[in-house]
Amino acid sequence: MHAHRCAVALSVSYVLAFQCGCMTMKESDTARTGIEQLLISSATDRALDKIDFAPIARAKVYLETKYLDCVDKNYVLVSLHQRLLAHGCALVEKAEEADVVLEVGSGGVGTDRTEWFVGIPEIPLPPPSPIAIPKLAFFSRTRAMGTAKLNVIAYDVKNKQPVINTGYALARSDHKNWNVMGMGGVQTGSVPQELATATGETESLMVRPSAIARRPTSMR
Repeated sequence: MHAHRCAVALSVSYVLAFQCGCMTMKESDTARTGIEQLLISSATDRALDKIDFAPIARAKVYLETKYLDCVDKNYVLVSLHQRLLAHGCALVEKAEEADVVLEVGSGGVGTDRTEWFVGIPEIPLPPPSPIAIPKLAFFSRTRAMGTAKLNVIAYDVKNKQPVINTGYALARSDHKNWNVMGMGGVQTGSVPQELATATGETESLMVRPSAIARRPTSMR
């Protein structure tokens, strides 16, 4: 009888130990968010789309990169390669082997962020109290923008005459996050639209902020 009680007690101990156990999952983020990188790459694509590469179609092209100094430089170069190849150009490794030299420079490639809200700002209590009354936002909008200003010129190797010299191409991408009385997390802008088109991801994307207040209570 005593042995049976010991066995039961031991079993209960194992069950309690199992139930009280915990598991932790390690989480990490990249140094730069995916949205930040998409803002830059989307703005870069939009800027390059404004440049007409038809005048150098099917030419042997040497891409001069020494004037390009910006964040995500490699993406700019690969995007240029893609457009040149799409026009039937052959990429060569030396300028003397080329029909055309194409130079690319950056006038600005980066991101900016603005925040706007309607409500009561954070109010710190008089010292020495470290406590502050938190911000109360009735309506808020955060907008992140990617900007790319690229200058692309091309000239004939033999006579040094310009083949492409249309000036700079400037473009922007954006990602906006709206919140109305805590009912939000609604995303709009060019980057959410690209994501929705490419991945079919539609949750909280491209919904007008004014529609939040009209949602049925069961959806909030």
